[in-house]
Order: sequence, then structure tokens, then C-alpha cells
Amino acid sequence: MLRMFQRTGMSALQLRVIALCICINMLDGFDILAMAYTAPAVGKAWVLSPERLGLLFSLGLGGMMAGSLLIAPLADRYGRRPVILACLAIATLSMCAAALSAGLVALGAARVVTGLAIGAILPCINTMVAEYAAPRSRAMAVALMQAGFAIGASAGGFLAVWLLAQFGWPAVFLAGALLTLALFPAVFLGMPESLAFLASQPEREAEHTALLARLGEIADEARCPASPGPAKSARTAALIKVRTPLALIAASFFACVMTFYFLTSWIPKILADAGTGEGTAVSAGALLTSGGIIAALALGWLSYRRSLIPIVAVVTVASAALTLVFGRLPPDGAILLPMAFLLGLAINATQIGIYAMIPGLFPTAIRASATGIAIGVGRLGSVLGPWLAGGLLAAGWSVAALFTAMAMPYLVAAMLMLRLRRWERH
Repeated sequence: MLRMFQRTGMSALQLRVIALCICINMLDGFDILAMAYTAPAVGKAWVLSPERLGLLFSLGLGGMMAGSLLIAPLADRYGRRPVILACLAIATLSMCAAALSAGLVALGAARVVTGLAIGAILPCINTMVAEYAAPRSRAMAVALMQAGFAIGASAGGFLAVWLLAQFGWPAVFLAGALLTLALFPAVFLGMPESLAFLASQPEREAEHTALLARLGEIADEARCPASPGPAKSARTAALIKVRTPLALIAASFFACVMTFYFLTSWIPKILADAGTGEGTAVSAGALLTSGGIIAALALGWLSYRRSLIPIVAVVTVASAALTLVFGRLPPDGAILLPMAFLLGLAINATQIGIYAMIPGLFPTAIRASATGIAIGVGRLGSVLGPWLAGGLLAAGWSVAALFTAMAMPYLVAAMLMLRLRRWERH
């Protein structure tokens, strides 16, 4: 994989930025899904109804939506690096607060703050990777960065199984806080500012020139002479010009994350209630995210040869089919665990594919804003999915009926992606 990047002419600095962004996303994956892994234990300890558990899931995801919409756009004004560092510090503190929570309100507030931080980080690191990667490797680099979320969530799930057995649910949140804190110095010392942002700041031209001198082949947009960044009115006008792809990618993302976060949030709890055992249930949840690296490598390889949009549309249809099947499986770990891996492979490929498509749809000057809007609007689905599932379960829906309903958004997303492909071609 390293040789693949080196053949495109990327320098050690570019590879370091991409690696740091992957590490950040790994910890974000663990931090945001910590609630899913601890849900069976928290629900049992506090005697929580499905509606209240669904609310806990949705609070963190709602924070992510707000962070993408309200905080991420600040990166176009103040720079990617300070926003990333501030949000890492906030995520560390909020994970500590979650570990110390003694009730539903305190835990819910901590999850909102964690979501705000992670929601702001994701568009920033997505943009950083897109700007530092060599043009030919951009889709591969973004796909690998997004795979970091899946890797962190999967490894965090298996770590959570041990922590829950040894120390109880607060230890899962504390582990996330300590790991995020440990990464902060590496990011502070090793991550430079965005090249495209520096190019828009005349007073930082010397810093921009020094960074360019250390780089190999990079996007032409990063080499452009420094010029003032667009004013707010100009950014708004530029966003209006790309309203069609922005609306299509946001709607696709909305539909996909609605089902993705239903699956990753609820499967451990649903399986535990069905009698599979807490360890097996959490392991199935971890396996849902373990196929991220395979999905990223496959999508990255394909991106060298053809447009990702029709490929991701096909994978999205496969995600719908596997969701339907999974909801009808017997509570047998020997069947559930391999099927959880296959389902996870498909849904991760869908998620990673959407992220990989986003940078190429928007110009540099508004990339962080457009990415934040697309992800923020899309994350409305991540809030709705877990909350809706809790309400439907409380209303007496069967597991099979619930999974059938939650497979439908994937089919809608596939149709929207095909419409986006028609826009791209014309």
C-alpha cells in the first residue's frame, strides 16, 4: 500500500498527514460507537426502556450532525488544524465526563459534546486528506482514512468486550478518553495546516512556500499563489452553484447513515435480548465495522480505473439485501458472526464510498463548507435511525419487520447515486 502511494510521487510529509488523519478517525470510530457497545450494560444497570436507549444513541449522533453543520465550516475561516486540535481536546474531556456519569441526563449531555467534536473533525480530516494526497491517489487516500473509523470501531468493540467483563461500562468511555489524549501530541507536533487554506492567507505565504518545498506531487490547487479566501457572500454563491450535487450527496448520505447507525447502534442490544449472550452480541457489533479496510482497499483500487459512483450504488443495493437477510437469522453465534462480517463489509463500503466521492464534487475554496453541509444534513439520518428503531421496538414491531423497514433507505440512496452519476456525466 505504501509503494502504491510512493509511485504517485507523494512525500513523507503527505504520507504522515494521511496517517495522522487515519489515526484520528480510528479513535473517532471507537468514541462514537462506545455507546453501542455499552448499551446492554447501561440499559441493564439503569433499567432503561428501548425509547431511552434510542435517545442515548441519537444524542451523540445528533451532536455529530450539529458539529458538521456549525463547527466544521469554521475550518474554512480559521484553518483545519486549530479546529482538529480543539475538537480532540473536547472529545477527551467529554469521554471522561461520560465515564463519570451517574445518570441518564449526565451521560446524554456528555454524548452530545462528544458528537459535536467528532462531527466537526470528520469533514476537516476528509478535506486534509483530499488536499494533501496526490491527485491520482486522492480517492484511495480518502477511502483509507474513512476505513480508520471502521477499524477503530471494530477494535474498540473487541476491547470493550474485555473492559466490560473486567471493569464495567465506565471503563469503555475512559479508555476512549485516554487514547484520544495520547494522540493529541502527535497531531499537535506532526500535522501542518491545510495547503489550500494557507494559499488563501497572504500573511502566511512564507509558511505555504516552505511546505510546498517539502512536498512531492500534489494537487495543482495546493500550489496556487496565495490569494484572499472568498468572503462569506462569495462562499454562499459558490455553494448555490453546486446545489444539485450537494443535495444529491447529502440525501444519499442521509439515507445510508440512517440504516448504518441503526445497525451499529442496535444490533448488540437486539442480539443480547434475543439470548445470544453479551459477549457474542458485542462481538457481532464489532464485526459490523471490521470490513472497513477491505472495503477501502477495494474502492481505492477501483477508483484508479473508473468513477466510484455506480460502483457504490451497486454496493448500496447489496447492503439493503444483506440487511433484510440479517433480520431473519436465528440467534446462533455460528451463523450471526460471519453474517455480521459480510453485512459490515457491504455497509462500510457504502459509507466509505460516499466519503470518497465528496471531495471531487466541490472546489477547494468551499470544500470544507460543502463537506460539512453534506455530512451534517446527512447525519440527520444517523439521529433518526436509532431513535426510530427504539420507538418501533417499543411499539411491538418484530425484529424481521424492523430490519425490512430499515433496508429501504439503502435502495433510495442507490437511486439518488445514479442520479448523481447522470449529473457528473453531463
